[in-house]
Amino acid sequence: MTDNVFAPPRSNVEVRTGPEALWDMTFKQVRRLYHASSSIRALGFLYGLGTAGVAAAVLIPLFSATRSPGLPGALGLLVLGGGLSLAATVTSFTRPAWGRWLGIGICVLNLVNIPFGTLIGVAGLVAYVQGRRLFGRDRFLHNEVVDVYKQRKHDKQ
Repeated sequence: MTDNVFAPPRSNVEVRTGPEALWDMTFKQVRRLYHASSSIRALGFLYGLGTAGVAAAVLIPLFSATRSPGLPGALGLLVLGGGLSLAATVTSFTRPAWGRWLGIGICVLNLVNIPFGTLIGVAGLVAYVQGRRLFGRDRFLHNEVVDVYKQRKHDKQ
């Protein structure tokens, strides 16, 4: 018997998964794209929390016994903001071409909300500007970027 049954399994670590275009980039570019993709997903989660908060803010006055005269206008603004937040949540994960511009617009609007909105807006603007290749028809998927980044990071060590 020539094979040791207790030996660890052998594998080929030279296998490259993911698009070849990601492998043609430098490690620094892939790392930047990885961080942008992770930040955009985190922004999508925050937008989702905002959508849930807006939904609660709209539903609570509708089922309340007392009504104020300015309620329809305020609810209209809340519904508009909630719709934008819901669209930003969806586009942060599906990443159509127009989703990048929606995200940039919402990040610009967040700059007014001092201090946390400003931090989120600046971080979001950086992520959306650096993540140009993550949106549109020829986009890189988040899982592809993560796989290539982890493999290249492991190879670098």
